[in-house]
Amino acid sequence: MIDSDQIQALEVELNHFDPQVRARSLMRLIEQFETGVISLAQEKPVANLHCHTFFSFNAYGYSPTALAWLAKKNGYRLMGIVDFDVLDGVNEFLGACEQLGVRGSAGMETRVYLPEFATREINSPGEPGVNYYMGVGFTSGQVPPEVRPILDNLRQRATHRNQLIMERVNRYLSPVSIGY
Repeated sequence: MIDSDQIQALEVELNHFDPQVRARSLMRLIEQFETGVISLAQEKPVANLHCHTFFSFNAYGYSPTALAWLAKKNGYRLMGIVDFDVLDGVNEFLGACEQLGVRGSAGMETRVYLPEFATREINSPGEPGVNYYMGVGFTSGQVPPEVRPILDNLRQRATHRNQLIMERVNRYLSPVSIGY
């Protein structure tokens, strides 16, 4: 019999950086649910289609698998990811949703500059002319070869932006520092 501390440990492992650890932990949690050891919320008409995984360098640090589990655990009818500038979590997220019986949606969020609005803040605070733009409906993280350079460019720009933020945070935290 598995106890609540072991269940909590499995849930923590859903955010491990090794995808095999995440997959094993999800399978164990599913087994515990299917055998009645743990109970989850009944499905309710709730959806969250704007979630970021740790591939977006978000504050919560959820993996794609952990977000799918969170949806199942809380009875969400639908959960969607929209990571910034990458499709890295799409396959894992949709696979975990399928295993859990959760409806899943995958997209990507990026930023675009609109010169016509160079003097106005649109929806990116402190960045006049910058607008968040979202594409949804991805069924795979794989893209055609002719699109790969665009996605690589978005990833490089996001990495650079995140590294600049980390430098600012580390100046504030000094002598403690965190890495990207």
